[in-house]
Amino acid sequence: MSLTIIHLENSRSDRLVWLLEELGLDYEVETHQRDPQTQRAGAELKKLHPYAKAPMLRDGERMLIESGAIFEYVLGRHGKGALCPDPSDEDWPDYLQWMHFAEGSAMLPILLDHFQAAGLAGPPGESMLAAMAKDGMSQLYGYVESVLAERTWFAGERFTAADVMMGWVVEVVETRGEIEPYPAMQRYLAAMKARPAYQRARERAAASA
Repeated sequence: MSLTIIHLENSRSDRLVWLLEELGLDYEVETHQRDPQTQRAGAELKKLHPYAKAPMLRDGERMLIESGAIFEYVLGRHGKGALCPDPSDEDWPDYLQWMHFAEGSAMLPILLDHFQAAGLAGPPGESMLAAMAKDGMSQLYGYVESVLAERTWFAGERFTAADVMMGWVVEVVETRGEIEPYPAMQRYLAAMKARPAYQRARERAAASA
């Protein structure tokens, strides 16, 4: 087995490093830099895949893109049943929802807020997009907090790959300096950061930068 993570600086591809650390798999990290002018992926990524989006995963001769698909591929091909409830388990529907929520419902308000704050959709805070982003972030925070107030991890009492996907979303709340009113998210974040695999992943990603 020869797994290589195609990693782009300042991106969500850190999650894939964390997943492979949790699974105890051997892998390499190939880091690419953003174009300093456009902050987009450089031409080198297009040589690897026409869509040129990170993360990518190379497994032998196969190259995959799309975070959720990569997670499911790794879990299915190399996970040996770890970090993923069986479809017959009670927690499986919640696991499935949160695996896709991170790049679906959660990502839209985060990106809207980022674009409007950067002035890419009119004056920051004054456009219709700004109001949509504010409402979307409020709804996102409230929903995540309500779920984590009732369970240890996103899919229940067992840590799963859904937490690797969703952990980045909770970190966004912390990075924005908005986590103080949300005790359940604070508790979750502390437990997440205490995981040895998370700590190894951060060190590995930093060393590969």
